[in-house]
Amino acid sequence: MDDKIKEYLEKIDKVIEKGKFKDNWNSLSAHKTPDWYRNGRFGIFIHWGVYSVPAFGNEWYPRRMYDKLDPVHYFHVKKYGKDFEYRMFIDMFNPGAFNASAWVRLFKDAGAKFVMPVCEHHDGIKMYDSSLNRWNTMALKGRDYAAEIRKSAQDEGLEFLASNHRAEHYWFMNFARKNFPESEVVKNEDLRDLYGPAYCPPSGNARKTDKEIFADEEWLCDWLASACEMADRLRPSAVYFDWWIQKSEFKPYLKKFLAYYYNRGEEWGKQVTVFYKVGAVMKGCATFDVERGQVSDIKADVWQNDTSTARNSWCYTASNVFKPAEEIICNMVEVVSKNGCFMLNVGPKADGSICDEEQKILGDIGKWMKINGEAIYGSSPCEVGFGEGKKRRSGSFVEKVRFCSKDYRFTYKTGAIYVFPMLAKYRRKFDIKKLAFSGEHGIRYTIKDVKLLGSDAEIEYTHDERGLHIILPENPGLPFPYCFRIEID
Repeated sequence: MDDKIKEYLEKIDKVIEKGKFKDNWNSLSAHKTPDWYRNGRFGIFIHWGVYSVPAFGNEWYPRRMYDKLDPVHYFHVKKYGKDFEYRMFIDMFNPGAFNASAWVRLFKDAGAKFVMPVCEHHDGIKMYDSSLNRWNTMALKGRDYAAEIRKSAQDEGLEFLASNHRAEHYWFMNFARKNFPESEVVKNEDLRDLYGPAYCPPSGNARKTDKEIFADEEWLCDWLASACEMADRLRPSAVYFDWWIQKSEFKPYLKKFLAYYYNRGEEWGKQVTVFYKVGAVMKGCATFDVERGQVSDIKADVWQNDTSTARNSWCYTASNVFKPAEEIICNMVEVVSKNGCFMLNVGPKADGSICDEEQKILGDIGKWMKINGEAIYGSSPCEVGFGEGKKRRSGSFVEKVRFCSKDYRFTYKTGAIYVFPMLAKYRRKFDIKKLAFSGEHGIRYTIKDVKLLGSDAEIEYTHDERGLHIILPENPGLPFPYCFRIEID
């Protein structure tokens, strides 16, 4: 084991020994969801790194370029040649247009309350300064990009979060081992600290990442030390882990990370949390995350949805297919109505610029949030449910849905219920059955007034045992979805 890794592991044990949180679920269950997160509800994820250089396929380019059956491989060979290794993209990563302050101002204007860059993706290149691995942007480019984003976020009053995807790097480059045994991924031991083990199971099936691949102790120690060093250097208010940490061999190391990080948060005087997927962490010990998906109903614990502006990729590619802002906003509304927080990803170009399409999406979201943000920030679910109409199934990668005139979503603050008609189309009449005047399966509040956020128009409404009935006097010319504030007593 590397001496620096060993020293960090000793440091981790000492912090846990002295701290409030221990590396067991009972102790970790004392974790509390941060107020800044619960109230902020909306943040920006950033996928940007060396994998952005080819601008093709997606952020899994470094893996896919060695897969002979993948279109990325054919593109790579045609454009760069069969002997062009992933390492060679590092020299091409020269983001002269990168401006952390400009990025953060754009995100803040969109209404975001927190910012989370990918600080290390599956390619093994750290976007921050590190003493544990030479393949970091400070050593390679003389820039700690993550630290620059952190400073800009703090300057603008936004929380800084950090995303770490190193766990999967154990096997991420294994198509090179299977298909290209003469490549530097396999042959050059001096580059193992870049390419990782590139582990391929004895069966030769490089895709059996869950059933046939199990991280060894050396890698698990490396992962733990790397994650803790990232936390120490960047002091993020939250840490996001991608999948694969749910595997049984990670459990003891994951508990150590949680205990270490939560104890560090106590030392820093910060409310912190960790985002996890697919049952990696015991309920109540961190914050559950669903990638490009939903939960079917309101969750008692605050949870997170992460999705991207583009349908096909998390990083920038020249062929990205972008969602309209209305669709993204409706997705956010549904997430918040179920007690979730919404993390929207952008993928800057390799040069550090943000493409026109994403700038427009963020601008449109910002305009909507200026009108309707009061129904998002600091809100909670409504007692009658998250809404009415379509009920979506829980799970990842199930985010696309067609809303109709019967679909509504609700949020709540003391003294007000907020109602969002989810069909992005102008109409005058709205009938909300779940807000019927009823002791059960409805509300018993007195409705004092109904306002359309962003409009001064007098709203006509009636409230009876069949529902709340609203009539708009005219087209308000507001961005969709509308939001009605129902003032109650």
